[in-house]
Amino acid sequence: MNYIVAPQWYGAYKKGPDVGALRLAQLFEKEGLKELSCISIPDEKPGDDNLMPFFKAIDKVNGNVCEAVYSALSSGKKVITIGGDHAVSWGSIVGVLKHNSEVGVIYLDAHGDCNIAERSASHHIHGMHMAYLMGFGEAKYVGRYTKNILPVENILYVGARSLDPYEIELINKHGISRIPSDVINSDIVGALEAISGFMSRFKQIHISLDIDVLDPSIAPGTGVPEEGGITEVALHEVLNLILKNNTTVKSIDLVEYNPLYDIDERTDRVVQKIVKKISRI
Repeated sequence: MNYIVAPQWYGAYKKGPDVGALRLAQLFEKEGLKELSCISIPDEKPGDDNLMPFFKAIDKVNGNVCEAVYSALSSGKKVITIGGDHAVSWGSIVGVLKHNSEVGVIYLDAHGDCNIAERSASHHIHGMHMAYLMGFGEAKYVGRYTKNILPVENILYVGARSLDPYEIELINKHGISRIPSDVINSDIVGALEAISGFMSRFKQIHISLDIDVLDPSIAPGTGVPEEGGITEVALHEVLNLILKNNTTVKSIDLVEYNPLYDIDERTDRVVQKIVKKISRI
């Protein structure tokens, strides 16, 4: 197991995820993992495109993340991509798709991250990449780094509870699988059965874990907190199930830890437990 560090903040358009990435890297190092590569983050300005600010910088980062993930998987290694904001998953998931286009993606996040530039209210790219990975939106953003597209049936959203209008349209129109946070908190057994059923369809699984899947009372140190998140106990039950079959899970993202927004180091204590768990896959 190796890890890639991508201390990017451009996708969130606010500082702090970069600090979180470096803190997470320290924690993984303590667990004995060796860094595969630290992705250089270019010093860029927002640019002329107001719909996709910092795209040039994010594109450079994602291209490098993609190649690092692809190289690790092709060498038979498992890999963890550490963000930074969630836009680094554009690169990591494409790296996985380049290696195996039949991968299943379990996306643990408060948000869908499947907006497109024309419909996004914030224009923050960490809320858009999943749409482009699925092949929706402008052609210049689709199929970057590899021509392999992530099929809608290969996605399972876990814990999503704050969706923009376009995201709701997209998810409903294409029947994308989703287990909302309230279902997880009220029926963990049913949620685990649904996750297990999804996993059984794939020989390879990618996990993308955003800290904001947790309720902000538990993990306030994230850039876009949303009330009604899952409990820490529920998250670990989900992770226990997913990681039990560690021959299937070959790649993980851990993103959106922002220490600048933490309160009394609550989130730091939470991420320490998560790092211990996922570093053993």
